[in-house]
Amino acid sequence: MTLTTDERFEARAAYERRRRLKRAGIVVLVVIVVATLIWLVMFSSVLAVRRVAVDGETTLKESQIRQVANVRIGQPLARVDVSAIEARVASMERVQSVTVSRSWLHTVRIEVVERTPVAWLTVGGTIRGLDRYGIDFRSYDQPPKKLLEADVTETNPRRRQQTLAAVAAVVQLIEDEDPALRKQVQAIDAASKDSIELNLTQGRTVMWGSRADSSHKLTVLRALLRIDAKRYDVSAPDQPTTRQ
Repeated sequence: MTLTTDERFEARAAYERRRRLKRAGIVVLVVIVVATLIWLVMFSSVLAVRRVAVDGETTLKESQIRQVANVRIGQPLARVDVSAIEARVASMERVQSVTVSRSWLHTVRIEVVERTPVAWLTVGGTIRGLDRYGIDFRSYDQPPKKLLEADVTETNPRRRQQTLAAVAAVVQLIEDEDPALRKQVQAIDAASKDSIELNLTQGRTVMWGSRADSSHKLTVLRALLRIDAKRYDVSAPDQPTTRQ
């Protein structure tokens, strides 16, 4: 059947109206779906926090970390401020580093790395643990038996922290690279970052100097200890000396 010009025009107009309505319907449907998803994720309790998981703690208790983290149960997981939680947990003196993440569907996961002591020292009459970076980070009721005592007499805050870092680095090096020597070291003294001294068994002492060239100093000291002496000086490792 042949359509007239008016009929063809009307048919085409009807087709265009249907197509526009279909497009509008699709747009409305997409908007509804997106809005629903946003509501579900950002505002509803469907994907809310129901659990706080803590991993990596050794001396701290999970309850201590959860209390400081202050994660609000029932809050939409997507709206949890992980950076703020990390900052709060990182403020705990025993925490070296922390990572906070969302574990869908309902969990906030907190992973901590605690500081590990390499020595102890007395600060204002309190026994404090010193980590490998020179941070005194926790208190003890009595001196830890397996740790070295560090005596740092530098009082200027900036230079004292540099000295603590240098002392801790030397202790960590000896523990990592020469466990046999570590057993001979009874304490470590430092008046400054450049005047570190080791107190060994049998009344022997080692003038270590600064933390610079520590691996070289350790190699030289191994050979030097074969000499029967009371004082060893490896502060200038290319020109070591001994003294009775």
